Amino acid sequence: MFKPSERTKGLKQSGIRAASSRCASVGGINLGQGICDLPTPDSIKASAYAAVANDNNIYSACEGIGALREAIADKCAKFNRIDCCAESEVMVSHGSSGAFVCAAQTLFNPGDEVIVFEPFYGYHKNILALFAVTVKAISIGLDDFSIDFQQLRDAIGPNTKAIIVCTPNNPTGKVYTREELTTIGDIALEKGCYVITDEIYEYITYPGHEHLSMASLEAYRNITITISGFSKTYNMTGWRLGYALGPAEIIEKMALVQDLLYVCPSTPLQHAAIAAFQLPDTYFSEMRALYLDKRDKVLSALNAMGVKATIPQGAYYILAEFDRFDFNSSEHIAEVLMQQAQVAVVPGDSFYLHADKDRRMVRLCYAMNEERVMQAMNQMASVLKAPATT
Repeated sequence: MFKPSERTKGLKQSGIRAASSRCASVGGINLGQGICDLPTPDSIKASAYAAVANDNNIYSACEGIGALREAIADKCAKFNRIDCCAESEVMVSHGSSGAFVCAAQTLFNPGDEVIVFEPFYGYHKNILALFAVTVKAISIGLDDFSIDFQQLRDAIGPNTKAIIVCTPNNPTGKVYTREELTTIGDIALEKGCYVITDEIYEYITYPGHEHLSMASLEAYRNITITISGFSKTYNMTGWRLGYALGPAEIIEKMALVQDLLYVCPSTPLQHAAIAAFQLPDTYFSEMRALYLDKRDKVLSALNAMGVKATIPQGAYYILAEFDRFDFNSSEHIAEVLMQQAQVAVVPGDSFYLHADKDRRMVRLCYAMNEERVMQAMNQMASVLKAPATT
């Protein structure tokens, strides 16, 4: 008889992946997982073809190929304002999630505690739980995206090893301000904690908001591990390429962990990814304009349905509250929209430590092409006129 390990006994499919699986089974529109169906830029695809044709097909160093690490360091200096050594302070990873796994394995022991801001990205919490790390949550106010920093200070105990910051944030769309990052950094320094920043949506910000990397603030550089990647900015989610930068002694250990877990990221795709850093500035401005237009259209459609929604400052997710409708829970909302509207969304409880029967909220993703996104809005609207209570 199969007896799972203690660490996997409670393991189940995430709400995000479950929504995608269900959506495929009913032939619906997937507004659940952060999947973008826009094309990868042609120059990156051409570089991938060339890398395979040129037989760049053997293992790379566990920390990634040198040319890509140099390109990452150059990008981080120019865009993130983080000066780092490509040789010792940068590693290429098997997706940004792979970088997070390597950081968690490097920094934490079973029984350690880590602070996340709630609602949070479920993979952060679930990866930490898999490694027997205790997760504590500090609330983000959904009305104004505020944080109670006294609550953060009080939550940190002798076993707390790190604070996780996702900015721009998944799932709220919050972009952390300089003042907020400074406060978090000061608390981390005072309490002797690391800060791990997930910045995968760094290029997707909206007017009035600008991405800032905590590691660019010199006081916190030596306690910060910065994680990002290629998936969201360049529509390359299936390529599984990310990267991390941080203090040399931490990156060295993370690369050794990666060697054991993954050996190395895909070598030909690493060569291809260098082309991403050669795209013109117009690529990013046009991308932001595209997502801003879709954001506003989705918010307008939700408002017309009578659905209350957060207004994202960045990324491409919206938390939608259905309090005025006759739903029993966030799972009930997701089930009705899946079965009757053929639209996949993620139940709101997926982003919280504890389920709440009064939480009637789901996450919507508007990364797909506009026609499909607005078709989904129309299908939702037709159901919400008289939602069933099955």
